Amino acid sequence: MTLTNLQIEELKASIHHVLRNKFDWAIDEISFFANGVINAVFLVKEKNLGRLAVRIPWRSEEQMMDKESSAILSLKKEAALSEHCFKHHLPVPKVHKLYLSENINFLVSDFIDGDDKEISSFAIGELTSQLHHIPIDGLSIIGQDGRSLPSIISKRITSRAGTLGGLMKQDFLIPSTEELERVLNSSQINDCLLHLDIRHPNLIGKQGHIKAIVDWDNAFIGNPIMELMRISESQELHVEEFLKGYRDLSILERTDGLIQNIYRLDTALMLAILFTTFVPDSLKREYYVNRVQMLIQEIKIMVG
Repeated sequence: MTLTNLQIEELKASIHHVLRNKFDWAIDEISFFANGVINAVFLVKEKNLGRLAVRIPWRSEEQMMDKESSAILSLKKEAALSEHCFKHHLPVPKVHKLYLSENINFLVSDFIDGDDKEISSFAIGELTSQLHHIPIDGLSIIGQDGRSLPSIISKRITSRAGTLGGLMKQDFLIPSTEELERVLNSSQINDCLLHLDIRHPNLIGKQGHIKAIVDWDNAFIGNPIMELMRISESQELHVEEFLKGYRDLSILERTDGLIQNIYRLDTALMLAILFTTFVPDSLKREYYVNRVQMLIQEIKIMVG
């Protein structure tokens, strides 16, 4: 789904009006850059700040100031986590303004220029390790609301298993939510900030060097094993090279295989649903449905 030329011009005019009249910025140019299902990105050239990226929800139902809107929460979460990571020297775009009103909502950050040269899985492993060592004292994740990751994931697995069962017309019989949460709570690994969508589309690179990581919609505070299992299960990176860059493999050695499999199951369920409904792909759907079945059986055996 893309914006019409009329929508683009209307958004440009709205952005220009706010930046000029609310912030008193000297705008040289605004151009449309890209759009997704919810957000559009505009490139703004400002006399003093240079090139900026404006991320704005563009669907009409997302334009109102609705605190329950996923688009509004997404902007708030992106702003808060980008500012936290920038403060701790993780490569993220510097945030300039988060503007929320009854009529228009957007986030203004530095525009990070990239190229098409592939970023190595080793470099992504190094970045992930850096992320996992950022201090989290006082950090609160929008949408997590003080809940533990084991609580969130155990409930999400139960919900996703029900959703996939409805789509496939079969039952995926998993241990109870309480049992899953109990097992995940048994981990002795310290919590950290997790991105939980580390892949090439969310990385901006130049000549193979990572310039920025973006899109914090899936982020939580929790066990880093969750991040490692998601990367491994999704198979979008070269896992062996990623782990060489990540280096701290002791956390895998100190984590029971049952815990690893439960976190894997959450990702496998998500991908099975994704390739069944939102991005139909029969081969990937079959693969991940089989992965779900295999992981459930292994988890049941391990639970005893």
